Amino acid sequence: MPEKPRCLLVEPIHKHYDAILRKHCEVVRPAEANEAGIAAAAADCDAILIRTKGAVTDKVLAAAPRLKVVARHGVGLDHIDLEAAAKRGVWVVYTPAGSLDAVAEHTWMMILALAKFTCRGDRAMRAIDFGFRSRHESLQVKGKTLGVLGLGRIGTRVAEIAHRGFGMNVIYTDLLKFPAKEKKLKARKVPLRTLLEKSDVLTVHVPLTPKTRGMLGAAEFARMRPQAHLVNCARGAVMDGYALAAALQAGKLAGAGIDVFDPEVPPADHPLLACETAVFSPHNAAQTAEARFNYAAVVEDILRVLSGKPPKFPANQPKPSR
Repeated sequence: MPEKPRCLLVEPIHKHYDAILRKHCEVVRPAEANEAGIAAAAADCDAILIRTKGAVTDKVLAAAPRLKVVARHGVGLDHIDLEAAAKRGVWVVYTPAGSLDAVAEHTWMMILALAKFTCRGDRAMRAIDFGFRSRHESLQVKGKTLGVLGLGRIGTRVAEIAHRGFGMNVIYTDLLKFPAKEKKLKARKVPLRTLLEKSDVLTVHVPLTPKTRGMLGAAEFARMRPQAHLVNCARGAVMDGYALAAALQAGKLAGAGIDVFDPEVPPADHPLLACETAVFSPHNAAQTAEARFNYAAVVEDILRVLSGKPPKFPANQPKPSR
């Protein structure tokens, strides 16, 4: 029988797709999920499946002459060198819609938790501080303006909930224009400056790229309304966490909901963690059973590529094979 292709599995995946992968491939694991460990384990592999640990760098790619495909169990691609992979004739595949509903729901959980003082009210009630209700007036989101930074799949779903569920006005900033979405959501594309100035709630849904890294800093927070809330369930490095902490502490923003940090995990003394008007979660927006199953479906594209077929969800366009 022909030798099975080898796949490097950096972290465990859903048992359903793990079984499918093992049926068609010989699965190997790295000793460590760092560059050296991944490079060593990938040396005779045809595929790499990576989640959040480690990275597939040019050094890793150079160490794997048999490699045909790198699969990202998830959405973000900032820890895979797409250009280097393309130059070496290696496909990069991912699951762009895998966590769409999970992250949209989590985003709305944070929007409403901020608007209704959910976490602060809970702490007050546990302390029998019933006077909290007289000192704080919550935000009614109906009729308010939702600003969406990045109107991709997740940003669109968040905007749909805002428009259809809460009767909010929707504005967005994106490199692209989406006439069909604008008509469906009664949304309007605006420059970033306008998005910052007009949003009652600003939600971030851009990928981490050289252009988006640090795009929200002190100058941007200063443009936002003092009664505005910021929610980031995208990537921590898109914003300056220290500048956000300063804005919250100075009362220049009403609140922030943060699921992602830079670095991750943040130090215990990070000033953002001391902000009473912030709500946090440990990067678990996509940690639902459904999302993890959907992410693991990237195995299907691994098998397509290994059988000589084009993938359904490519993240790059490889040049002729080595």
